[in-house]
Amino acid sequence: MKVTKISAITIFVKNMKDSCMFYSKIPKFEISYGGPDSNFTTFKISQSPDMYLNIQSDSGKQEAEKAMSSSNWISHHRIIFQTEDVDTLYYYLRNDDTVSNLGKFETKPTDADWGERYFQMRDPDGYEIVFATPIAVSYTHLTLPTILLV
Repeated sequence: MKVTKISAITIFVKNMKDSCMFYSKIPKFEISYGGPDSNFTTFKISQSPDMYLNIQSDSGKQEAEKAMSSSNWISHHRIIFQTEDVDTLYYYLRNDDTVSNLGKFETKPTDADWGERYFQMRDPDGYEIVFATPIAVSYTHLTLPTILLV
């Protein structure tokens, strides 16, 4: 038996309205439950396999408030979404006033050594959001060790 996908990710947010506006602007992120006036919202991201992003306003719990007020609470969280065309998505989001005003772009689309083209940004609560597209990895730049047989 093995795990084959991520079913859902849940993050805690400070402002449900801002977070709903932000995530609603990402293509194919559709609210399937809740909304800006709710304490819990689910975005359906994909079908077959079904994948979801849940955002939850949890200001009633002391632990969540303490964690959210900490300066490094978000540094241990990163959400990575795969997309068909990272460059097109980057320019689409970059030109969207809502996303640009509520989020923060940290990188432009870049090729990574591990075989993805990606860009990174932060959502309204500071979560690291990465969008990536698999690319063919070229091994021509790698130097393999030389083995001498004596």
